[in-house]
Amino acid sequence: MSRYSYCGILVTGLPVDGTQSLLDEVFERRMLTVGDVDVEVRRNPDARNGEAPSNDFVRWPVQIEVEPVSQGGEASMVETVSRILEALWGARGQAVAACDFEGELPWSGGIGLLEAPTHA
Repeated sequence: MSRYSYCGILVTGLPVDGTQSLLDEVFERRMLTVGDVDVEVRRNPDARNGEAPSNDFVRWPVQIEVEPVSQGGEASMVETVSRILEALWGARGQAVAACDFEGELPWSGGIGLLEAPTHA
């Protein structure tokens, strides 16, 4: 198993169906199999209902699982996850990737955005 064999992305600020629709537009497909990579959007079972979003991203309400279905898929994981993150941020959602290759992603997978100082 390589470091590119799985990536989870946690999202807040967008509902599950809105996240699914956004990714359908980005990848121009209804079923999210992007090349050799499967993408599944669902409600995060670890989400805390009714709580305001915080930096505790493992509790954010939307979970996206990204998994390669072949070695070719492993080779495209960084590009695919980067496109997903950038689309989510562009739609004003917050998203953080949890994977072994976060350092190869924009903003270190999103954690860099959470740690960046905010400007009033």
